Amino acid sequence: MRRGTPAFVFALLCALVHAGPRGEASVSPGAANPRHGADAAPADARADAAALYNAGTDALARGDLGPAVTFLLAAYRIDPRARDIRTNLAIARARVEETQGSGERGSPSPPSFLALASREAWHLAAALALAGALLAWIAAFHPRSRRLFLAGSALFTVGVLLFGGLSLRAREEAVHPTAVVVAPVLDVGPAPDERPLAPYLLGAGEEVRLGLSRGDLVQVRVGGNAIGWARRSGLWRVADAPRYTGKSGSR
Repeated sequence: MRRGTPAFVFALLCALVHAGPRGEASVSPGAANPRHGADAAPADARADAAALYNAGTDALARGDLGPAVTFLLAAYRIDPRARDIRTNLAIARARVEETQGSGERGSPSPPSFLALASREAWHLAAALALAGALLAWIAAFHPRSRRLFLAGSALFTVGVLLFGGLSLRAREEAVHPTAVVVAPVLDVGPAPDERPLAPYLLGAGEEVRLGLSRGDLVQVRVGGNAIGWARRSGLWRVADAPRYTGKSGSR
């Protein structure tokens, strides 16, 4: 059984290495980075944490909470350990809570050095699986190295579990992408062909997930449940934040 371990772990490792996301960029914001103009990000531009941070900070200063949360959350996804991004995102979210009359978030959370960007998390999963595979490979040819084999198996298992969790999170984001309300007040109600119900009212800056689409309407999900339909123009997808920078400030 142990002789078959190397072939198995390396086959699964190859799948892990090639399954991660492609085309992501990670740029840390800072004083040395040039500020990008409002129209500098085309629709297919790679995400730039510095540009998103600048756009989000400007929107926050104007009190435009929807774009502020969108840009800062997008920047946080790229560089979650950047202190300025985490601080301003916490401030923006706290102001959203205050606007909704439930300001219970408290002070902005300090930056965590354990936070990982998506690409870094995928690389960590592959690295753990690789380390475990190498240890298991070595142990397979040394019958008395049971501890080494167990350590390799444990590392490999952790890498596979992390990969599984990342895959589930990526699938959820692909099926139900995160979006932020940018309209001052967003009516979320039944579709025209559904039974009339009192609409939900969402305020600018609230974070939701999106579901199915019908023309200019999109299904809105909160807490894993669909609460109704809203006009697409009142919501910005976080994944599309770079293409919105040209619209920020002109709303």
